Amino acid sequence: MDPDQVPLSPAAAQLSAALQARAERVTVSRASLMEAFREALPGAASGDNARSTLATLLYEIAEHGILGLPTSRAKWDAGHPALPEQVRIPTAPPAKHATPRQHVSWRPELNWAYDARLTASQTEDLLACNRWFRDTKSHPTRRAPLPLRERSYEIFRYEKRLDALITGALFAPGRLTLEQLATYREPPPLAHSRLGDGDTVLVVENSDTYATLRHLLEPAPGRIGYIAFGSGRAFEASVENVADFPDIHRIVYYGDLDAEGIAIPARASINSTQLGLPPIEPAIALYRRLLAHEPTVGDTVDSERAHNLTAWIPGELQPAVHTLLTKGLRLAQEATSRNELSVEPDWRW
Repeated sequence: MDPDQVPLSPAAAQLSAALQARAERVTVSRASLMEAFREALPGAASGDNARSTLATLLYEIAEHGILGLPTSRAKWDAGHPALPEQVRIPTAPPAKHATPRQHVSWRPELNWAYDARLTASQTEDLLACNRWFRDTKSHPTRRAPLPLRERSYEIFRYEKRLDALITGALFAPGRLTLEQLATYREPPPLAHSRLGDGDTVLVVENSDTYATLRHLLEPAPGRIGYIAFGSGRAFEASVENVADFPDIHRIVYYGDLDAEGIAIPARASINSTQLGLPPIEPAIALYRRLLAHEPTVGDTVDSERAHNLTAWIPGELQPAVHTLLTKGLRLAQEATSRNELSVEPDWRW
């Protein structure tokens, strides 16, 4: 899937905005990078998995072309997973204010703009927000919350404009917020079925395997209270819907063993914990069974990227998955078919 067609995950968007605001030069130093991480995601930056979280988000932002990661191994540290000594922001910042202070009377919500270094495009976007703040000040009903794209259409007459802006400098900490614009990111729906009274949600990446596991688990779901269809990258945001499932204490995921299939639950786990939900755990028994199959040709992943991806995989399976990725191989979850799983019970909870 083309990353340009898929929004950044919520946490990556926050980090991207903080980095864009610090791009006084094309190169952002390690110190500025860490400062942006702590400012954008203070909980994640102080957590036990801070290094893995930051690496996961940086790779995601880089995949969208918003920043560039070093190609030389010498410009990464020796940790696991490795972190870059610097990153590059492809768009050079403006040399000075695009709009002098005296030319614009910013609304109170935008007082920070007087001292901000803005491009002409950013100024135009802020002027549209400025008009919205002005025109809705005395009309509380117009500030009733709306989903992101509905509010974006109202302000910019283009429903996808805010999708782009929330990853940039205008939405860095201390600047614009979705709350100020009375809007929110509506998570995509999470298709699911209730199987029993267990405390676990099993999320499955692809539709056929979802149907297989739902069919096989229905008679005896064990700990699985719900089974959900992740629908690829949609799960990075749709995980928010798990908050509506009663008495759930675990979220377990089963997907393809390739770079994207592993990155999806890793990114979803960051979003999940930011929302106060459980982290996403691998469905270990299903992955173990999947690894017993003959792999097919996939994309080759460099060793450092593979180390970052396998941080989400349990230690006992990490070497095999790392080798799979670096050899340019993959395993589709459909390899564990209904026929196989119906006669091999060792994957059940």
